[in-house]
Amino acid sequence: MTGPLKKRTLRWLIPLHRYLGLGMSLILLLWFASGIVMMFEGYPRTPDHERMAWLQPLAMSELTVAPSQALARLGLDDPEGLRINRPGERPRLHAMDDDGQWHSAFADTGEPAPPLDREQAVERAESLSGSGVASITQLDGPDQWTVNSHVRAPAPLWRVALSDEAGTHLYLSRPTGEVIHSTTFHERVWGYAGPVIHWIYPTQLRALSGLWRQVVLWLSGIGTLACLSGVILGLMLMRRNKRRGGISPFRGWFRWHHYLGLTFGALATTWVFSGLLSMAPFHWTSVDREPALTQHLGRSSPGAHDDVAAPSAIATLSDRRPHELQLHRFHGRVYYKAMDEDGNEQLHTSRPGIDVPVAAGQLPPDVIRSALAPVEDASLTGITRQSRYDAHYYAGRSERIGGDGPPLPVYRADYDGGARLYIDPATGRPLQHSTPLSRLNRWLYNGLHSLDFPILNPGSLFWYGLVLALMSGGTVLCLTGTWLSIRHLRRRRKA
Repeated sequence: MTGPLKKRTLRWLIPLHRYLGLGMSLILLLWFASGIVMMFEGYPRTPDHERMAWLQPLAMSELTVAPSQALARLGLDDPEGLRINRPGERPRLHAMDDDGQWHSAFADTGEPAPPLDREQAVERAESLSGSGVASITQLDGPDQWTVNSHVRAPAPLWRVALSDEAGTHLYLSRPTGEVIHSTTFHERVWGYAGPVIHWIYPTQLRALSGLWRQVVLWLSGIGTLACLSGVILGLMLMRRNKRRGGISPFRGWFRWHHYLGLTFGALATTWVFSGLLSMAPFHWTSVDREPALTQHLGRSSPGAHDDVAAPSAIATLSDRRPHELQLHRFHGRVYYKAMDEDGNEQLHTSRPGIDVPVAAGQLPPDVIRSALAPVEDASLTGITRQSRYDAHYYAGRSERIGGDGPPLPVYRADYDGGARLYIDPATGRPLQHSTPLSRLNRWLYNGLHSLDFPILNPGSLFWYGLVLALMSGGTVLCLTGTWLSIRHLRRRRKA
């Protein structure tokens, strides 16, 4: 770059980076520091096997009421979500209406079940935990640990603080009586230090999902510009300094910031930019998505619940004591899906005397194949049974922290146009739907943001060491930028 052009560029680039840094340096510092925390601690979640531990086993002989009878007593018609379990002394059927509200009926008589009151919530929490109750609070909306979409919380909730050493909070659903979530003091502390800061996740903002998304998009976009301008500026200002030694014209904190920027600036830029992509700006990964691919698998005819028999009438369920039954829709049919205490699932027919294809608790391969083929505007090009993870279907960061990866084996169905479905052979449930754009986003987001490249063996000691070193460098870079911003503001204040 020639001298006059370089001077004109620096004349606007220096103040641009300075003022972007004044606004973003602290946020970038918090993002990097909380990102290090999230390498080891995630958002508190409740896996199915933990939720099953809070339920009593079901006795099929008690479940003599057909779901349609209980739904009629509740005034519901063809609900989307329906499950049967035993959160207390009697089994209950839980169903969600069109407004997302949950209702409960006793599964042995069909009569509506009363909501869980305060005294019952305390009694149930003490019985399940073996500890006393320090306090109980009714939550009419989500709090910090139930606002996440991965926590299925039939509100309103009772939040019960136990007087145990772990500082446990249990969340009990008032309409269904179930314990649906728990957190410990350790999880909450690291949850604030990691995900809450990193995702900009205060409850009031996250509850306004549209506003929250815009805040994250704008901050990550401005942060990307701040980092990129710093990289360009750092390269333009490199020159041999014989008097001070090195290639930086600065000294003191500015010199440290310059050298750290030359070393970790490109990393910071791609890392913040990939964080921006996690929010799918302009919904660009949805442009080539075909909703019919997943919708038709879970579709059933209207009134399909009317023909579902009571669980006690299903021969294959008679000798089992699952912890939960769910009505599961697949390709026009309704099944009973039984979940045991470890969270394992098995399918059973829901209509005695009718040949509903279930073999050894799973859907036969030919049934899944026939369901995958007739999709509107998408032609099936191949189905593969996959017993290993691949570059797109694998255990991500949250699964590695929780030690629980997605199920294997799976069926992978490929369609013309590049659409791809991963199907659970046990239930026919779509586990992942990807398109060419979403697979590109996998490399741009997961690859750049978490160095989630197969060659680096994510989750290995080498990967942890590499990511920790790079994230620490980015943290120190942002720390020097934050200190320089504070010094600049102090001088402006004195002036």
